[in-house]
Amino acid sequence: MSDGWASPSGEPNRQGDHTGHEGYQGYGGQPPPQYGPPQGPPAYGPPQYQGPPQYHGPAHFTPMTPKPGVIPLRPLTLGDIFGGAIATIRGNPMATLGLSLIVQLIVAIPGIFSAIWLRDTALANKDSPIFDAGGIVTLAGSGVVSYLGSIVLSGLLIVVVSEAVLGRRISISETWRRVRRRIWALLGLAIVVFLAALVLVGLVVGVIALAAVASGTVLAVILGIPLGILTLAALIFFGIRLNLASAALVLEEVGVFAAFKRSWALTHTAFWRVFGITLLASIVAQFIAGIAGIPGGILTSVGMAIEGAGGAFVLTGGQLWSAVVAAAVAPFITGVTGLLYIDQRMRREGLDVTLLSAASKVDHAPR
Repeated sequence: MSDGWASPSGEPNRQGDHTGHEGYQGYGGQPPPQYGPPQGPPAYGPPQYQGPPQYHGPAHFTPMTPKPGVIPLRPLTLGDIFGGAIATIRGNPMATLGLSLIVQLIVAIPGIFSAIWLRDTALANKDSPIFDAGGIVTLAGSGVVSYLGSIVLSGLLIVVVSEAVLGRRISISETWRRVRRRIWALLGLAIVVFLAALVLVGLVVGVIALAAVASGTVLAVILGIPLGILTLAALIFFGIRLNLASAALVLEEVGVFAAFKRSWALTHTAFWRVFGITLLASIVAQFIAGIAGIPGGILTSVGMAIEGAGGAFVLTGGQLWSAVVAAAVAPFITGVTGLLYIDQRMRREGLDVTLLSAASKVDHAPR
């Protein structure tokens, strides 16, 4: 990875979360000037001679915040994060949208075969339920492949974001060269998260099922509602606290559990900030994907109802359209996550100083 991304050794050189000016020893170290109405009426009359001008030395100068790439090198605002994610896509569409499209088309292949298989099964057995054991396994397998593909894509795109922060474009081949030796670690991280969530949900479902068998439906409902809410809250909490793990795993080149530890530390005292920005980015992305994905949904619905090769062709078109839409929004979500990681490191570890030094040595020519 680029110089400057290694995790810090020893104590961080900035303590706390510097969202204001108090205690922030950044560029200039001074709070902004306070503007307000003048105190008292203006004094009119002949000027009073005050003697020769006194020289007090050079005026204090606070330089502007450096911005070698898509974000200023200081703790980021919501606008900085969203604007930086969009600027990364606009500045390097081949390595963002192009790479995302490649991955989404690859992971769409199992989904296309699953959809065709379910269509044929439903049309051949109209009186039997579609979601039998085979259908559930097929859909689950397609979902797992899509999930693993999204984790690999996030690892690839975080490298593009990290280079955009330094003001440098990077090619698809260079991105792959950097991340390919971390692919197995990324897949391991995804599998650990998936299994942990599966175990938690399985335990809750098991408790509810036992309650239903032992005491009937009423007890199962009484237990199921609060347990379901608590499970959802736990999944959200741990998901946010571990949301920066893939960025740490790729950029800092640490192991799976070390990446979890780094994410947990970086989101300490910043849960609501990371949660709010991630939620807002997801809402924006899903809104855009929902509107843009309407044609794909129509094609899929029509293809599911038509027998033969014609139906399969229409269904495939719908699935490919959905993959293209997913490819269009994925770089934005990943960009927001990557910039949240960089923001937390600038706030807690003074990463902006290190990145400024690294940016001064960067060759801005794309590779």
